[in-house]
Amino acid sequence: MTDDRDTAGTDRDDLDRQVRDRYGTWRDQPRGLGCAIVAAFLVLTTIAFAVVVVLLITAA
Repeated sequence: MTDDRDTAGTDRDDLDRQVRDRYGTWRDQPRGLGCAIVAAFLVLTTIAFAVVVVLLITAA
């Protein structure tokens, strides 16, 4: 069994290149996606805060 690290590295680089060509990287995603994620986080955080306030008021 031969384990040539140069060949294994080349195969890995070739596979990585194929995956990048097929799927791209996170940097290739549109900026709108990042904006939507931040907006969703803010909305969900605001809703969670409002629910906590309502629960505190009803518990008192």
